Amino acid sequence: MISGKSWVFSETDILIQIIGGERQYQLEAETGESILLALERAGYKMRRSCLNGVCQICKAELLAGRIIQRYPELDVSLRDGQQPAKIYACTAIPQGDIRVKIDGLLGPGEFRVKKLVCDIASVEQLSHEVFRVRLHLPVTASQAVEFHAGQYLELILPDGRRAPFSIGSAPDHGSDLELHIRRMPDGELSIAMIDHIQNNPSIEIELPKGDCYLNAASLKPETRIVLVAASTGFSQIKSIAEHLLANQVSNPIHIYWGVRVAEDLYLDKLPEQWATEHANVSYELVVSEPENGQAWNGRTGLIPDAILADYDDFSDMVMYTSGSPGMVYALLDACEAKGFNGDYMHADVFAYAPRT
Repeated sequence: MISGKSWVFSETDILIQIIGGERQYQLEAETGESILLALERAGYKMRRSCLNGVCQICKAELLAGRIIQRYPELDVSLRDGQQPAKIYACTAIPQGDIRVKIDGLLGPGEFRVKKLVCDIASVEQLSHEVFRVRLHLPVTASQAVEFHAGQYLELILPDGRRAPFSIGSAPDHGSDLELHIRRMPDGELSIAMIDHIQNNPSIEIELPKGDCYLNAASLKPETRIVLVAASTGFSQIKSIAEHLLANQVSNPIHIYWGVRVAEDLYLDKLPEQWATEHANVSYELVVSEPENGQAWNGRTGLIPDAILADYDDFSDMVMYTSGSPGMVYALLDACEAKGFNGDYMHADVFAYAPRT
């Protein structure tokens, strides 16, 4: 993705700059290939069908530059500021650098957001506040819905209220989706969500969402992976960890899970099992307020302090964090002070609660 209007490219390449909604992309095209072919070769996706200009599904707008279109036959050249021209990506061939607008374009690795009605397969209470909910995708949509490990969905109530929840299952594990929902005693929306789920056979969802995700195929062999969760943020970390294990990643995987008191734990035997069965996985559970709950004999303190105590070298490290803005930014500041490159920390917090 790029922003701004400056084009910086080799003089021998054809550059296609695409405006798609609020995003901008740029890619190379080979001489003589259509816009659509160049897009798909680079991993982009757009609506298309016949590939010969007849169905008119792959429509786009030429904003600047010159194209020759095979069918419907067209030869048009535009400068910035002129009236855009309607073209079709499958038969339009750039004659040099061009700028186009394409609605609904998906960049490499992006999936189309969909609304679905899912069956509520099961509801299980894991702790005094946390419920594990399993949703079953419609049979006709199970193969069409895609998401990355670490992304989230939104549950939508019949009255239109909605709430985001991390997908706790990995994309490698079939068509059922797992959620960890915490019922807050003073949280009206969370109570309404649990009430609906316990008393209805289905619920509407919208997915996938979120830019904090991991694709095992993109990892370098030397990269150390640190997964950090607070409370039910474990659901997002669980999805990422299970995706890595399903793809037999051999990189070091270090998992930290912080809770306030021991009673907040749930599924805590699962990461212990990962660490027992996989030599490249380690796991640390940290309780921050042991004096306010049941007896706890394990590690205590705050997550940032635990990580700083365990590492003095942050090179070749990438972090995925899931928790409150306060926790995430405290961790970021603490690690950056010790030489960690903050560009390698990923969290949904950076999108919904950016620092001003």
